[in-house]
Amino acid sequence: MYTLSSNEFIKNPDIYLLPGITPETIETCSHLLQQNHENYHIFFNIQNGFHNHTTHNLLAALGLGASSHTLEHIYEKQKKIQQPIVPLHKKQDFDVNKCLGDDNYYHDYLEFFTKELNNEKYQGKIEDLIEDYLFNKDYLVLILGGAYHAFIHLGYALEFQSKVMAIEGLAMAAIDRVSVKDLLEHLNYNQTRDGDKTALDIIELIVNDQRFDDKVLYTDERPKTNKLLERGGGPLIAEYAQMWKPDLDDARRASILVNAAVIRPKKSPRLDFYLMHATTSSLFLNILVHSLKNKENQLKLMRAKFAVDLLYYVARGRPKLNLNYLCNEYQVSKEH
Repeated sequence: MYTLSSNEFIKNPDIYLLPGITPETIETCSHLLQQNHENYHIFFNIQNGFHNHTTHNLLAALGLGASSHTLEHIYEKQKKIQQPIVPLHKKQDFDVNKCLGDDNYYHDYLEFFTKELNNEKYQGKIEDLIEDYLFNKDYLVLILGGAYHAFIHLGYALEFQSKVMAIEGLAMAAIDRVSVKDLLEHLNYNQTRDGDKTALDIIELIVNDQRFDDKVLYTDERPKTNKLLERGGGPLIAEYAQMWKPDLDDARRASILVNAAVIRPKKSPRLDFYLMHATTSSLFLNILVHSLKNKENQLKLMRAKFAVDLLYYVARGRPKLNLNYLCNEYQVSKEH
C-alpha cells in the first residue's frame, strides 16, 4: 500500500493547505485512495469516458482540513456510481504502445506503471517518472487530452507526493480517447524567441479572427474540440500559442477570465463546464512546471497547456471578455 506522508507534501511552497490535516486524516485518505485504486476503473461511465473523480474529491477535502468522517462519507457516496476495474489481460495480449486509447487495458497500464516507478531507473521518484514519460515518451499530448483529467491527476500526485496518483494519472493518459495531437503537433517548441503577447492580447485577436467562424458549429457534438481540429483549427490555434510570452501567472489569470467570460449581463451567473476544467487544471500548473528539472521542458509544458486552453476557448464559442462588466458587477472588498 502506498501511503501519504505529511512530511513530504506540507513543506512544498507551491501548496496551500488549510489547518486541520492530522496523522489520522492522512491515514484515512491513504486507505481510501488505495481502495479506489484497487477496486475501480478510472471511468465511472466507460461508454462515454466520464472520469472517476473520487480521488480528486478526497485530496481536495483533505487539503481543506476535512475530518476522517467526512472523507469516508465522500468515498461511500462516490463509490456508488463507480465501475469495477477490468481484469488484467494475458501478458502476450498487452502492448504498452499499441493499446493506447483503449480503456479495456486500464488495469494493465496500472500494473505497467507500478513496475516502471519501482524499477532501477526511477527508484520510486514520481517526478522523474512523470518528466521522462511526458517529454521522452510523448505523453505530453496524452495528459492534456480528456479535458485535462490526467493533467489534474498528476498535479495531485505531485502536490501530495502520492505514488498511487502518479501511476493512475499516467495510466489514465494512456487509455483516454480524447486527443489533442492535431493541435500540439503544430507547436514549434524550438523557436528561437518567445512571443511578446499576453494571454489577453491573444484572446482579443482570436475573438476577431474570422478564420474560426466556420470551424465550430452550434450543432457539433460537445465539447466540439474534435470537429474544430478536423476542420483545420489546430494550426490556427498553434499560431496564436506561439505568440504568447510564457508566464505562469498570466496563464492562470487567463484561464479564470475566459471561464468568467460566459457570464452575461442581466443573466444568472453560469460557468461553462469545459472552460471550468481549463481553470481548475491551471491550479496545478505551477507545481507541475516546478517539478520538471529541465528548463526547456518547463516551457514546453506551459506552451502546450496554453494551446489547449485556447482550443477549448475557441471550441466553446470564443466568448468575448467583458472586463468592465465583470469588474463592476463582481467587486471584491478592499478588505479581502
